[in-house]
Order: sequence, then C-alpha cells, then structure tokens
Amino acid sequence: MNILLVNLPVHIPTVMPYSLTMMNAVLSSSLNEKIIPIDLNSLYHYKKFNTFYKRLDKENYFELLKQFVNETRHQYKEISKSVLSNKKPELQDFLVKQIIKHNPDFVAFSLTYNSQMFFATSIINEIIDKGIKVIIGGPADSTKINKKAIFLNNYQELIEYLKEHGANKKQIMSDSVLDFSNYNKKEYFTKEIIYPYKIASSCPYKLCTFCTHHSNLDYNIFGITQLKDTIFRNNIKKICFIDDCFTVPTLKEISKILNSLSVEWWCQLRPTNDMTKILTELYESGLRSVSWGVESGCQRILDKMVKGTKVDDIRKVLEISKQSGIINQIYVMFGLPTETKEEFMQTITFLEQNEKNIDLISPSVFGLQKGSVIYEQPDKFGIESVSFKQRTVLGQKIIYEPISGLTQKQAMDLKRKNLGKINKINKIPKIINSAKEQVLNLKK
Repeated sequence: MNILLVNLPVHIPTVMPYSLTMMNAVLSSSLNEKIIPIDLNSLYHYKKFNTFYKRLDKENYFELLKQFVNETRHQYKEISKSVLSNKKPELQDFLVKQIIKHNPDFVAFSLTYNSQMFFATSIINEIIDKGIKVIIGGPADSTKINKKAIFLNNYQELIEYLKEHGANKKQIMSDSVLDFSNYNKKEYFTKEIIYPYKIASSCPYKLCTFCTHHSNLDYNIFGITQLKDTIFRNNIKKICFIDDCFTVPTLKEISKILNSLSVEWWCQLRPTNDMTKILTELYESGLRSVSWGVESGCQRILDKMVKGTKVDDIRKVLEISKQSGIINQIYVMFGLPTETKEEFMQTITFLEQNEKNIDLISPSVFGLQKGSVIYEQPDKFGIESVSFKQRTVLGQKIIYEPISGLTQKQAMDLKRKNLGKINKINKIPKIINSAKEQVLNLKK
C-alpha cells in the first residue's frame, strides 16, 4: 500500500513542514506500509519563483526575502481568483502529476494554513475524480472541502482509519524520531536551514481569552525525549520551536539538552516574571531570539485577555532578555473589545518607553475566533452583536460589534496611523515578521 502525505501550496517556504514530518514519523513507526511525504508547497515556489532562488547567494538575504514575499503575495491572489472562477491555478497540472506518479492508494493532506484552501479545493477535487481516496486534517478551515474527503482529527485516528482499510500494523514499533531527509533543501527560501520542532500538544497556559491555537486539547509533552535524537539524525544547527509557549521547568529541560550541542534556537514565550531568572541560562544554551506575547501596554486590557502578565513584569523581562543577548521580537494586539483610543495609545507609549529593549514589533488587530473564550461569552467581554458573512472557499467570516471602545475598523485605522512610530522602534528587518525563525539567519 502506498500512502502519500502532502503539504499543499501556498505559504512562505522558509522551513520544512513540521506537521507532515511528524505524521510521517508516527505512521512509519506504526504501519508496515510505504509512507511517502512530499512538500508540494516548496516545490511550487521553487518552480514558480526560481529566479529568486538563484539570487540567494548573491544578494542581501533579507532584502531578497522582502521582494520574494511581495511577489508571492501577488501570486497568491491570482490563485484565489482562479479557484473562485472555477479555473485551475497555474501549475496545478504539474503538482497533480507529482501526486499521481507515486500511484497512491491514499493521499493525506496536511492543511495548516487557510491560504492553502484554494489550491486544496481544486487539487482535492481532481484527485477524488481520479478515484483516489483522500484524507484531510489540520487546523485550517476545511469546511468547504469536497465532502468525499475524510476529515480526521489526529494521527491516531489516521492510523486506525488506514488499518481499517487494509494497512498492516508493525509487529514491533520503531522509533518516531523526526526525519527531514525526504525534503529537498534547495527548495527552501533560506540562507541556512532552520528546522521546526514541537515539544508538546496544545499550550501549558491555555487561558488567553482571544486564542484558539490550543484547540482545547490537553497539554501533553511528547517531544523532549526525542529532541536530541532528532538533532543528531538531521545534523541540526538551528531550530525553531513552534510551541505557543513553555513553562520554566520545560525550558530548563530543553536548555539542559541543547547546552552542549552548539544549536541556536528561537521560541515563543509569555513575558512572566519567572522568566527573568533563567534567561541568561537559556542564552548560554543557544537561545538567540524570543517572540514575546506582550499584546498590550495597558494592564486593563491584559487582564481582559487573561494573559497572566503585568506591565511592569513585561518591562523587566524585556530588559533582562536584552541584557542576556537575546533578540526580542514582540507580538502586540490592538482593538480588543472595549479598548479605548487612550488605551491603544498606552501601548504605543509602552513601546516607545521600552524601545531600547525591543528589536522587532509584530502588530495585529483583534479578530473574533470561533472557539475562543470571547466568542463563547461575547456579553462578558464587551461584544454587542455577532454576525457571519458567507465565503466561497473558506468558512464564514465572523463580524462583531463592540459595546464600547474602538470598532475593528477604528483599531485598524489607528494602527495604520501609528505604524511610523512602531517601525521607528524596529532594529532588525521588518520582513522577519513574515518568517520569524529567520532571525536566526541574521549576521552576527
């Protein structure tokens, strides 16, 4: 039996696909069948934008990345237009050929980004029409995908489904250490390869009222024991941890493993006071940059988010992190329901006051997400009404009206007006916001 695992276009191909690699590791350790992972996203970009790849060793990487991202965004819009007009996107025939040539019995698509849904809609329809069984999974909005595709929630469901349809279970399970050797390194738009890794499912905190990343799953650490073996197997020198955040004990474990391996790493953390005690230790183990979930410089808004952080502690964390040698990237979210213009400007003032300890700001505007605490309890969080707008390929767009404070449009307008102040604080290329792990490819 041939089981094909596919990562579809389109998203910026600066790192290899973690979810596909993990799926391959789990299936290969459990099933006595041929498992074939292919990254059609990286292949698509390498073929479509090859002139950019040829310039990688000749020009400033971050200037080139900026041009690359701008060009790809234009192309992504063309893909969307094609699918909405019931036309095949450019290169679809080429991509489908890469699937068919493996003569698959099953094709499992990993759908992580909503931007993949347009190619997914078109390619999955074609694959199903050819009589091939299609399985889909992942956090992207796949509600409009062909109903003949089987949606499965996790790897265990996938294994059980394949066993029910003839796959043979291994008598003795092998290890499930990640193996990135299936991918062609030259297809990734990066100076040096940075490998993605995930320590746990869900999030250890899971209380932020706006967040849905944890999907209400139990927090389960599964990757620490395999971290060292994964590094050795793939000769990893740079690694980005894609977990939403870590606890201090988990960070200490990671630090202990990486301390003697000469690996540089990036991660995402909440700026809580307990972080200040271990930042120097983390830097010594190879931590070079953190994307901090700062979100706001207004304590009322932080409390409304249930971030579990204090403005004074955030200031202290950023200061000590910078002193330790760590590059501070920060997430900021404007426009939480009931946020006023004055509270919006408190965050701008906070950023300016802490400018020397901030290297890059990633600003966003609040959007209501189905499944978040705010979505489930709109009255409690200052939302007067919720409505829905139908879309052709993606699921419904959620529209809300706040009881008080800034509307989403007002927050967006204020953000636009203050971008000059925000960008003035940035010390590293702003394009890194499009591929945060690429901070590890900054020249020392």
